[in-house]
Amino acid sequence: MKKLLYFLIILLVFSQQFLYSASKTKTSTSLYYSETYKAAKGFGAGLIFGLSSGISLKNWISREGALQFDISWDFHWAAFGVGIAYLFHNFKLITVKDSLLPLYFGIKGWLGLSSHSMALGVQVPIGIVWIPKEAPIDVFLQIEPGIGLIPSTGFAPNAGIGIRYYF
Repeated sequence: MKKLLYFLIILLVFSQQFLYSASKTKTSTSLYYSETYKAAKGFGAGLIFGLSSGISLKNWISREGALQFDISWDFHWAAFGVGIAYLFHNFKLITVKDSLLPLYFGIKGWLGLSSHSMALGVQVPIGIVWIPKEAPIDVFLQIEPGIGLIPSTGFAPNAGIGIRYYF
């Protein structure tokens, strides 16, 4: 129980710090992205396929920051999972014509539930997302090295490819 409490406190502190710093990063470039690229703003919903497959939701909260929510099924462990991540995007590393190709990384807390156990852990999402100029979609590929904290400590990776539609 102490591990769960420590994990929740750490997750709360990190999320508050990330949200605060993200709210301070407003520039004129953010207007360009959000006005020109439909999937670089607002809320998107879609599917992710990989080690855990399911629904992926993303909500941009600043020019470079987004919250990502995952609801998935892990076929290997026969477990239902939920996760929330804060993602930092770098739009300047890769430039392509008529689309954006930012690299991103973040911090993610996850919970897994099966018929016989519960697991809790932390992962570091690292990925790349393709955002076309004219379509309200994004296509992403990510890996998530991580660690399970409950019921025991151990390596807990994830990876997937997905697509989201932005409303």
